[in-house]
Amino acid sequence: MNITKMKWLSALIPALFIGIFEFVRHQFLHYISMDWGNLMVAALTGILFLFYFHGIFAMLENIYNKLQQEKEETAVLQERDRIAREIHDSVSQALFFMNVKVLEIEAALQEHREPFAAVQELHEAIKFTDADVRQHIFALQKVAEENINLITKIQEHLDDYQQHNIKVNFVVKGNINSQLTNQMKSQMLRILQEILLNIRKHAAAKQINLSLIQDGQQFSMVIHDNGKGFDMKKVLTNKYSFGLKNLKSDVLIIGATLNLQSSPGKGTTVIVSLKLK
Repeated sequence: MNITKMKWLSALIPALFIGIFEFVRHQFLHYISMDWGNLMVAALTGILFLFYFHGIFAMLENIYNKLQQEKEETAVLQERDRIAREIHDSVSQALFFMNVKVLEIEAALQEHREPFAAVQELHEAIKFTDADVRQHIFALQKVAEENINLITKIQEHLDDYQQHNIKVNFVVKGNINSQLTNQMKSQMLRILQEILLNIRKHAAAKQINLSLIQDGQQFSMVIHDNGKGFDMKKVLTNKYSFGLKNLKSDVLIIGATLNLQSSPGKGTTVIVSLKLK
């Protein structure tokens, strides 16, 4: 049944029912008093509405569940597409850089020069690319999971992340898992991964403080690093700052807000806030 039919039926059925009942009642006025007739029409109308709207709400609930399922499936496909693009971009750039270094090493050997600097850069590039690929694989493994335990997944990611000589202090305040939907958890995990990757690439930080805070109807994820920081004005006015634009887009998907605070030499603080329903 479509929405148009539902609207017409919702208007016609009660009117027809009450009209027919009143017609029948007037035929038997000598049997049914006015008071009893009013009571009967109220009772029968209530029963009719109960059964009718029970069916309507059951159908609406079914439609809502289907829409939610389609929404989650769409989100999974979008996330896979995003990860595929990131793998293509990052790995392609890394392979190009490594190829250049191999050519430099080859030229140095032919000219009987020491290729130590190029070898060291190649080693760093391989290490960095390995970490990137691991992160993308981790994201792909988690993208279709249901009933995500956000705290456990974050801890798993941090265990791997801290192998890059960056210490992370992780604090949880509140009942995080029961307050966030699966889509919110998945997106928060993805946002955190992006922020941590940017810190490792650009911040030269040695320590990160990560807090998940649930206070009533407010959820916040706060990430602070002790890295070199940056000039906020330059980043915010730079139209080529794709990392920040992508981060803002990721935050908006779940209706959250992003607050970025940084200055040269004083590290960076990122706050992702979400109002819970």
